[in-house]
Amino acid sequence: MAKFNLKRSSMLLGAAAVMLSAGAAGYRDVTGQYMTNPAFLPGWQGAIAAVGEGVGEVWCGAFNIYQVLPDMPAGEYELTVNAFYRCGNNEFAKEHQTGNAELNTAYIYANGNKQVVKGLFEGREAAPNSMAEASAAFAAGDYVNTLKFNHEGGDLTVGIANTGCYFDEWSAFDNFSLKSGDKDYSDLIKNAGFEEGIDLTTIWDEEPNPEDPENPKKIYVETGHWNMMNSANSDKKPDVNCWGGVYRKTNASPYNFGQQVDLPAGKYRFSALTFLRYGGGGDYDGKIISCKGEWKLQDVEKSPKQWWEEKAYTEDDFIANAYLYASFEEAKPTDLATAIELLEENMVYARIKGPWEICDGDYAVMPENETRGNAAGDQIVPEYDVKNVMPWWEDSGKERESAAAFVNEPEKWRQYVEFEVKEPCKVWVGLAKDQNNPAQYWNPFADFKLEKFDDNYNAVEAINSANGAVEYYNLQGVRVANPENGIFIVREGNKVAKKVIR
Repeated sequence: MAKFNLKRSSMLLGAAAVMLSAGAAGYRDVTGQYMTNPAFLPGWQGAIAAVGEGVGEVWCGAFNIYQVLPDMPAGEYELTVNAFYRCGNNEFAKEHQTGNAELNTAYIYANGNKQVVKGLFEGREAAPNSMAEASAAFAAGDYVNTLKFNHEGGDLTVGIANTGCYFDEWSAFDNFSLKSGDKDYSDLIKNAGFEEGIDLTTIWDEEPNPEDPENPKKIYVETGHWNMMNSANSDKKPDVNCWGGVYRKTNASPYNFGQQVDLPAGKYRFSALTFLRYGGGGDYDGKIISCKGEWKLQDVEKSPKQWWEEKAYTEDDFIANAYLYASFEEAKPTDLATAIELLEENMVYARIKGPWEICDGDYAVMPENETRGNAAGDQIVPEYDVKNVMPWWEDSGKERESAAAFVNEPEKWRQYVEFEVKEPCKVWVGLAKDQNNPAQYWNPFADFKLEKFDDNYNAVEAINSANGAVEYYNLQGVRVANPENGIFIVREGNKVAKKVIR
């Protein structure tokens, strides 16, 4: 048996800031090199809502999908994408979006370089209103977006994202193309035209089952595809197209989304943008908002607020926890409670922390999936007043708020496990929850990522390249949201510099 160094891991709070410190610097995104369908979508990382008619789309929420092209040569590049964006419903967008920067929130990007995506009604009275019509418009050469940029060499991240706007927002995209001078690198972008859609298939074989001849045993046979087998021995899949670029499980069956990958020796970390809320939403003691049938308060033993105040969740509470894991066993671990003896030698896991922990009890800044109604069914948020929320009640909730949180503050919500491989081997990585409780728990997730430590990799250059943001850090490497009066490290695009801000 191969030898491994394993240790329990914890959430990476402020991932970008930690990357600036000596302890975590040098992790390189190798997801595309070792994982298959990391976003359940061939070729792409992040999360998406749907693919149809050869077009990708996300309706009613923020999103980010991208690919990392390793070791690209230095030079002047041109990224083109057929894409459009609508900031609300057709009537609102047609009247308000054109020329209004606050309502044009979608963009294509390459590392830190961005280009705002064309508005759906920009320069036209009529516009597509379905994926089929979007496909026809793109085939006719409409909605071409072009980003020209200089790349200094090394890994290049290309993608499309939306920070989020109003209810009924919609973006469709197709035909990613990348060129540098007379060289065409478009073939490096896998599934660039979204010919392949979301793939939740597990690759199985069968063997005889002496105990039940009518029901042969299922055997996972193909390395690289997702294995959805859960602790209840069923093939449970993630919820897709719940508004915005995010997948989820909530108040449902146990789940375990794992993938076995072949890895060379090295230090790794496997992560996702995610959280687990213990129970339904609301800032209540002993009550949660019911998400089935109608808006109402439901009695529970502990509310999410009380779970946090009492620190009732623990690393070893396998019933309530969802967790990220890495395992060196031949078979995928499907029940952490029975695999505990593996933890010291062949398995590592990290409890997924919740929004109350991550936001230190500040309920006002937490995402919710409960929508903005009240017990009387009244709408309490005007429809075009607040971005990234639902303005009325929606049974079971939707993912507009979690999707926006993940896109706008990825370093805040990224959680990971870390492990070291001493010699090449197969490793299972995944996300799981073994039991369907506490009542109405909520676990959204997006952007599974596998990173490998590289002594020669400039981690500072890689900070937040996947969303093109401008980031500020103090001289100790801690991220600063609103810098003033001092010297700061400023990351903008693929440039990093010290600046004095007054």
